[in-house]
Amino acid sequence: MNRRRAQATSKLIVMLVVGLVIGFGATYAYYASAPAGVTKTVTKTETTTKTVTAVGAAKEYTIGFTIPLTGELTAIGTNWKNTIEMAMEDLNEDVASYGLNVKFKAVVLDDKTTPEGALKNVQTLYQSGIKVIIGPAASAQVKAIKSFVDENHVVIISPSSTAPTLAIPDDYIFRTVGSDAIQARALATLAYEQGVRKVVVFHRDDEYGVAFGNFFKKYFEEMGGTAVDMKYAVGLPDYASEVAQLSAKVKEIGADGIVIITFDTDGANILSHAKDDPVLCSVRWFSAEGIHGTPELTKPEIVEFINKTGFYGTRPLFRENPIYKQFASRFEERYGIKPVVFTSNLYDAVQLAGWAILKAEEYDGAAIKEVVPEVAMRHYGASGWCILDEAGDKLMQDYAIWTVGSTPTGYDYVDVASYSGGTISWG
Repeated sequence: MNRRRAQATSKLIVMLVVGLVIGFGATYAYYASAPAGVTKTVTKTETTTKTVTAVGAAKEYTIGFTIPLTGELTAIGTNWKNTIEMAMEDLNEDVASYGLNVKFKAVVLDDKTTPEGALKNVQTLYQSGIKVIIGPAASAQVKAIKSFVDENHVVIISPSSTAPTLAIPDDYIFRTVGSDAIQARALATLAYEQGVRKVVVFHRDDEYGVAFGNFFKKYFEEMGGTAVDMKYAVGLPDYASEVAQLSAKVKEIGADGIVIITFDTDGANILSHAKDDPVLCSVRWFSAEGIHGTPELTKPEIVEFINKTGFYGTRPLFRENPIYKQFASRFEERYGIKPVVFTSNLYDAVQLAGWAILKAEEYDGAAIKEVVPEVAMRHYGASGWCILDEAGDKLMQDYAIWTVGSTPTGYDYVDVASYSGGTISWG
């Protein structure tokens, strides 16, 4: 890093830290002010002074969750259930540390990874009086609930919806992850730098897959490569026929690479058939984040295929974020598993939801919507700086490059490089 860049980086960090201190200091000062007649107790240590307000029964707020505990993203949803537990505990501890007599609770519903399930859950949560909901996971689900939440002023914070087509300013949907317009460029850069020049983009025929495929094709061809689009129907019990068609297409056009845009179950099924196809075993494979964390990819026969094809994927993650490293360490120690893709984004979504509710001063969707961007601007969490763009999506997003390999505890997902600002850094 040259001196000028180092100075600019240092200045940015100082500005960010000052903003965080001012923001949370102001929040503390506001909420630690008790109304008339309420007893306040001041406790001191050598380095800190804390005001604790005794106000009787705690004020309770509910945050709703619609997540994929079953369906095509089951592996992610199971991991997320643990994340919610830890994030809610941390939120309540943080609030209490500021002397606030407030308690947050969670209501978690399974949407089965379907648009219909997400809409039903959102409607159910709304009817019970919940004004802030975290989830759903998939972009097709977010699209399905958009009209309802906008009309009824329900704040949605999705930790994993990434379709660029849903980047719409001034609606009630926020996303603690960057849109796939950014990730598609990262994946295109990865494939091109690996020497691949003609790829088949094999993707889900839904909001997520189509948008990602279009942006990947655009960026990859700008770099000088050729990308052939090939979509497949979602929700099928088996993809043997589709994989056979993929093999024929690769052979027909002489492709030297395949890019897959999948979820958990469809992606794992696709690879289970591809590993036995000589044509598909002879080309490079690349993937977006949707399949990351799927246990099936750590099976020996799939790992062999991954090694044979030089399989790499991208996923949203600030690899050099010390807050993430601490979060990931706590998560693995507590649950015995590593956090999968978007886990840190979900954790931060809980923090944004809680503090936005407090800052709004009332449990009202319209009021909470107005303050979410300000709270996000001052929050640097496990997923990095949560500042949002004009569409309510994370403005600054880096990506990890992952594969599956041998570790001291067996086969597992490993991050081998990172993408930031157009550059891939290995190691």
